[in-house]
Amino acid sequence: MQISHLSLKQLTIIASLMMASVFVFCYLSFRYIWTYDEAVERFEFLQAEEVNRVKTVIDLQKSELARSLINYAAWESITDFIHSPDPEFTDRSISPHTFTSQQLSGVFIFDPNVSLIWGRHYDVKALQDRSYDEIRYKFGALLADSLKSRTDKITPFVKFLVFDDQPALLATSRICDSDGADCDRGYMMFIKPIGGSFVRMLKQATGINVEIYTKQQAEAAEVANRENITILERLDYQNNSTVCIVINHSVTMPSFITWGELSAVLAFAVFMFGFNLCVVHVMIKPIKQARFALCNLNKDSQTITEEDQFISHEMRDFASRINEVFGELERNRSELEWLSTHDALTKVGNRRRLQAYWQQLKSCSQNQYVSVVLIDIDHFKSFNDNYGHLEGDFILSEVATHLSNAKSSCDKFIARYGGEEFCILLSSEQPINNKHEADALLSAINTLAITHEHSPTAQYVTVSVGVADCACQLLDNQHDIFLVADSALYEAKHSGRNRAKIKPYLVESTRKLNVTS
Repeated sequence: MQISHLSLKQLTIIASLMMASVFVFCYLSFRYIWTYDEAVERFEFLQAEEVNRVKTVIDLQKSELARSLINYAAWESITDFIHSPDPEFTDRSISPHTFTSQQLSGVFIFDPNVSLIWGRHYDVKALQDRSYDEIRYKFGALLADSLKSRTDKITPFVKFLVFDDQPALLATSRICDSDGADCDRGYMMFIKPIGGSFVRMLKQATGINVEIYTKQQAEAAEVANRENITILERLDYQNNSTVCIVINHSVTMPSFITWGELSAVLAFAVFMFGFNLCVVHVMIKPIKQARFALCNLNKDSQTITEEDQFISHEMRDFASRINEVFGELERNRSELEWLSTHDALTKVGNRRRLQAYWQQLKSCSQNQYVSVVLIDIDHFKSFNDNYGHLEGDFILSEVATHLSNAKSSCDKFIARYGGEEFCILLSSEQPINNKHEADALLSAINTLAITHEHSPTAQYVTVSVGVADCACQLLDNQHDIFLVADSALYEAKHSGRNRAKIKPYLVESTRKLNVTS
């Protein structure tokens, strides 16, 4: 059959089939030569990244255990205990709470001759002591790294260990002085099991399914025969592989092509075939109909062409304008949100932000020390009357800035509480030195040295400070607490101003204040 004898429609069908076939062939070739290799490299990279993620978290846990050991090994009380063992010290400082809080199963203290001074193997689940005969005669080997370590600097060593037939971390160190320099006073050893809770922590931190076995457990479970895993073998104190960390990768080896992808390629090939047939159908329309369409198109060609030329530009411009509008709205929203929680003049928090911060403190006030500080600018009205409101605004802004920058050992939040009154919330996990904090605030304002010739207190701007020491009490009664702070501020002002008064917050005292008020 000669090609010249074929109709245009037949030729188009043949050409369409060839184009679709060539497209499928080119796609599969491209997929095999380039993208599949990239997918495999990406797969290997992601698996290596997951392995590094697990290694990093394990290293962090080892570092945390080492830091815990250093805190004890560089404690003078441990040295005193070696010279003069006192059961009360271990009952108080290395109690069962120490084991449970740090998830330890063993703590051992040795003198410089590696003689055991004190040791305890504690089961944190059963809450009872257990025998440590398994390692009683291996102390020398377990402490080998620390025995060879330098004596002028504390150096912890953390390795893996199989203890009670379970994987564990072993941390050893020399016992030093409090500076971590004189390290010939003895040795200390921590053992931390890496069981279920440790594995759960690894999963949460990495998002990867991780399992930890002893060497014997891994061989019995035949984990080496699993697919899509990486096994990290860790050495113990004798450099033997005793602990296996099995990483079950979340990414899998990519297939050359999926059924969905192949279906999409074939669907696109069919689309190309159908599109070419549609083109042919348009080409073989009757001449009269084509001429009629051309005549109509010619009459309106300028208008239609202009619309065709500008529609994509308008859409791009429309999208650009929409992005500009949304960007402006977002900036306005951020600005309004800031203004709703801050004082525009002093740039510190307002009453609304203060209330929100109070709720945060209230929700986590357990075992947290809190103090409420009220600060009032002395004789501010006379300053405004004599120097003008613009200078008064300047004073408010400067006072807020210096209160914010005042040195503090606590978490500090400052808000404008009233006209010339500020409120500071101090919070800390340690008891708060309220006198020190109040003196720092007074000093910060006094260093401003802004002239106030109409103040009977001083020739410069001063403040009065009232502090309510809440200690670790619940923060449910906000009104009562602020009443105590306000009472302290009142005493400071009536005691001569430019000073601080501190009053403890007690429920009974606030009841009396409520009665008198």
